[in-house]
Amino acid sequence: MMNTALTQSAILIFLIILGYVLKRVGLFRQEDSKVLSNIMLYVTLPAVLVNAFRSFTLDVHLFSFVLLGLLANVILLVVGWKVGARETPLVHAMYMICLAGYNIGSFSIPFVQNLFPQRMMEVVLFDIGNSIINCGVSYSFARMQMVPGSRFQPWSMVKTLLSTYPFNLYIVLLALSLMHVSFPEPVYQLADTVAAANPVVVMLMLGIMFEVRLGSAERYQVLGIVTSRVLTEAVMAALLVWLLPFPLEQRLIAALLVCAPISGMATVFCGKLQCDPSVYGTATSLTIPISIAVMLGLSLV
Repeated sequence: MMNTALTQSAILIFLIILGYVLKRVGLFRQEDSKVLSNIMLYVTLPAVLVNAFRSFTLDVHLFSFVLLGLLANVILLVVGWKVGARETPLVHAMYMICLAGYNIGSFSIPFVQNLFPQRMMEVVLFDIGNSIINCGVSYSFARMQMVPGSRFQPWSMVKTLLSTYPFNLYIVLLALSLMHVSFPEPVYQLADTVAAANPVVVMLMLGIMFEVRLGSAERYQVLGIVTSRVLTEAVMAALLVWLLPFPLEQRLIAALLVCAPISGMATVFCGKLQCDPSVYGTATSLTIPISIAVMLGLSLV
């Protein structure tokens, strides 16, 4: 088991490094990551999810992963609110957005797909809870720090959530599974083939996206965001492994999920608020190798 985990982890890390090297030598550009992102979002990720829901059986305690996704995000959002309180309103908002939200679809899913394929449902259900905060709630509260007198806008949050393709896909596939609706066998065979490409596409994309460009003035802000997030995640992961009343493998999956990198939605919302892209871009990039190290360690337990 340990040798298998090491081999699979090494392959994924190699693909990330390969993507970065190919960008540095000029075979890819930063903008090419958007092409791979679209392939992942609309081709390989749906195939992975179709396979995951194929064997789904109703298990009430599995749905606790939805609550876990919600709770982990709320904790990080509160930490961002507290830690960034002494900053300017713009930086305060950026702290909240960058701390709350996990990159599950583009990071955790390919890792779990390779290392714990039988635990994909836990990941999907966690991401449903994650998406609720990640796709609107954190942005709404962060915006309130910048605009005095502004109110939380639940309808705006709901519209953002319902316009998020992965969330809608989760809900549709979950509903079909609960109604015991299945696809024809050739669909699953096609999904098997396409899903196998998902880790390759995603890891190359992460390598191409990785970039650290930072002036001395922004280092303090990046350090504050990354340190606050990593320390909070470490505490949550330890508590989940020690206290969660689930089998060890599920506890490890839970710990792995709460240590995922900053969500891609953070760049979208930070851009809307006109935050400094060098800060949130660098913070996002730096959480990737940290999460890889954590996932590698957990996979060897």
